[in-house]
Amino acid sequence: MGMLDEMQEPDGFGGPALEGLRVLTENAEIPFTLYVRRVLPLDGYVFWLRSETVCVQGSVHRTTVKLQNEDETISINRVVFTSGTAVVRLDTIGADQIWVGEAAGVRFAFSSGGPRFRQSGLYHYAGDAIYPALESQLINDAQMLPLNTLIVSNSLPVWLALASYNPVWLQIPNPGVTLYPSYAVPDNLRPPYGVVHVEPDATEALQAFPYYPGLTTTQEQLAADMVRITLYGLTNDSANAFVNLVIQYSRDTNAIGMMSLLPIIRDHKRTQAELGILAMKKTIDWQVSYYQGAARTVALQLIEEATCAIVPQFQIAA
Repeated sequence: MGMLDEMQEPDGFGGPALEGLRVLTENAEIPFTLYVRRVLPLDGYVFWLRSETVCVQGSVHRTTVKLQNEDETISINRVVFTSGTAVVRLDTIGADQIWVGEAAGVRFAFSSGGPRFRQSGLYHYAGDAIYPALESQLINDAQMLPLNTLIVSNSLPVWLALASYNPVWLQIPNPGVTLYPSYAVPDNLRPPYGVVHVEPDATEALQAFPYYPGLTTTQEQLAADMVRITLYGLTNDSANAFVNLVIQYSRDTNAIGMMSLLPIIRDHKRTQAELGILAMKKTIDWQVSYYQGAARTVALQLIEEATCAIVPQFQIAA
């Protein structure tokens, strides 16, 4: 089903506002391209893969703010798309698919819909234009996905491999918690799950110079990370089982070493006023050492068990 098939006709309201929109836009059509979420199996990095393109009548209002940061000078374009019909796909923000519009050479996506006054008959969708630093995450060809190499340089792949580590000699069974990289948790995910946050400013070298084995650019560098694991939906017993799993994994594989005392499990207060209850949220902080080469080896072993669907199958009506 395509975007145009899902557009809802006006409900009898809006007369002058709708007519004004048509006059101002001269019935202009804005192209929207469907992008499908693709997660790399090695380190959980997210890319968006281009699919089909359709057009929707409406207008684009743009406000530009220029910022000068340490590492970039960027013009942030805040975009509001107004249409006389409800576009169901645009209303469903935050799924494994996104619609990226393009107008006047600017590509934009939406992070919110509304506000809407029903009698006006107008629908508003707002968001920012694609930031230059993130343009590389939107790709047109599946062959451009870097499936056989790592994006990250830290210990993240080691942590992502924990869910599948379940040797027969484990005295406490693997609790089977799937971990996700921080800021890359799937939308509206329900517990149980965990999140790995490697603090960027705390990653440091533990040896003076890296070692380059053989005639290769792959380096062996002893490094250290500060890692926070956030767990949702786990009981005390399950959280302790996770801690024991990490310790056993460190002993068995030497992929990570412990640089601090056994971490304590902390309970956090995550609330929702409408429910008057607490979420099952826990955090565990680790200081670990690792060889960057070993992290790559773990990732390459992980890819033998993980898969990534490349070609999306969609039937989009024109």
